[in-house]
Amino acid sequence: MNCWEFMNCPKDIFNNCPAYPAKGLKCWKVTGTKCAQGKYVMATLDEKVLYCRQCNFYKNYAEKY
Repeated sequence: MNCWEFMNCPKDIFNNCPAYPAKGLKCWKVTGTKCAQGKYVMATLDEKVLYCRQCNFYKNYAEKY
């Protein structure tokens, strides 16, 4: 399952996200993602680390990849 499917992102959000289409299983490794259905843009690695540790997608899938 890709992050945008898990998070139920609208098509216009995930189509413009840097994780789409090839990084949806490892979105925590991509800066500039449009997290929480586009509410947050994770521009820096520091932002990613703090946000992703709280994210349910990350908690469920990060250890598998």
